Amino acid sequence: MSIQRDEKLNRLQRLVPEGVAIPSRWLTANGYSPQLVARYVRSGWLEPLGNRVYTRPGAPVTWEGVLLGLQRLGGLPWHLGGVTALNYQGLAHYLSLEGDATIHVWGRGRLPAWVEQVEVGVRWSFHRRRLFTHDPRDAWIQLPTRIRDWTLRASAPERAILEVLSEVDESAASFTFAAELFEGLTTLRPAVVNTLLQTCVQAKAKRLFLFLADYYAYPWASRIDRESLDLGRGKRLVTRGGKLNKRYQITVPEAFHAGK
Repeated sequence: MSIQRDEKLNRLQRLVPEGVAIPSRWLTANGYSPQLVARYVRSGWLEPLGNRVYTRPGAPVTWEGVLLGLQRLGGLPWHLGGVTALNYQGLAHYLSLEGDATIHVWGRGRLPAWVEQVEVGVRWSFHRRRLFTHDPRDAWIQLPTRIRDWTLRASAPERAILEVLSEVDESAASFTFAAELFEGLTTLRPAVVNTLLQTCVQAKAKRLFLFLADYYAYPWASRIDRESLDLGRGKRLVTRGGKLNKRYQITVPEAFHAGK
């Protein structure tokens, strides 16, 4: 192998840690031709994970490594969100509804085919719903991983719970699961809550958030600027067979209705 290629290999090892999915597009953009990549594969410096995706040998590729490859190497706007983001931040004390077996990722645009080719032992749930008109800076957090000093872009708790609420279906179990997650959010930031509620485009998620904020009555909830919010018009069927909450015009399970 030439000196030039030795330098390229050393550079690859410096730039990308073991355990990360490396898209072929990133390799090409950084000067690694298909012929050179093939030579690295034959020499054992790279291992193919699927079609047009590789990794450096030495550590297994987990879902974190796939998402890091998507975010940091792919440069694509997909982030860890919903219940997975809350769990990763220690805010989901237990999980149900398959929340511990599914990785929830939010974003828009085309998802590279290689993402679901990499076997990582979990199910992916990709959410393409446009939930906000824009993304406030404080709605994000960088979460540490076990891969070098690389971090994952994820929803902060205020955004993550709205993502959860936007996906609540008509079953009482789905509502209760979201409510139990909400119960652990004792220290949300009122300024971030207000910005997200004002930019959220889904009336159901906003109404559910306000209902649960009233239900748990945390101190931060008193600082929500409710007068500025557009909650839409008319009633919303949230829980089939539930009772109507008159203030927010949503149906909720009977266990959450008493006294509200």
